[in-house]
Amino acid sequence: MFTDLFENLHFTYIFCTAVLFIAGIYFAPTIVDKNIRWMLRYPRWVASLMERYFSVRWGFFFLFLIIFILNNMSLFLGFLSGFLIVLPLFFAFFTGFNVAVISYDLMGWKGIWHMLMNPIAWLEFPAAWLSFGMGMKIGVTILTSGNFTQAVSLFNTLLPIYGKYVLVLLLIAALLESGLIVLAEKHKDDIS
Repeated sequence: MFTDLFENLHFTYIFCTAVLFIAGIYFAPTIVDKNIRWMLRYPRWVASLMERYFSVRWGFFFLFLIIFILNNMSLFLGFLSGFLIVLPLFFAFFTGFNVAVISYDLMGWKGIWHMLMNPIAWLEFPAAWLSFGMGMKIGVTILTSGNFTQAVSLFNTLLPIYGKYVLVLLLIAALLESGLIVLAEKHKDDIS
């Protein structure tokens, strides 16, 4: 079923980016507790943007489009960052870190627990690991071969795989997340 994926992307790349992603989640609460501001500036800025724009009640379709486009832009940048060799490793760590900072700021350890148990995360996290893993493979190719043309060829090979796996996971996650947000808003109106 995943033959094309594992023929073109060795599991090691996915595993490495997953470990870095989880390490980012692990370190986030300590950084928040120690209030290391320069590391918290970006995730807190993103949280304030999310609060501002997602406090408006958008319709399902518009909400779905925003979530899908933003998530895809973020992960596609992670994939493209492979051309800058080590950036996918930083993207993997700091994506996990940023998500965990936002969750921990909102609800403490309960926020981390909710983030890890959230079915949407079960779709988005593997999509991120695949994307960063593809970027990592491009970076390793440039590093070992020194051949940028070979890296571009690899990118062209991996692009349909990105579409087949990462885009599909993000599509399902965005549909689920939009539906749950709209449902939660409707439920909140019914209670009031």
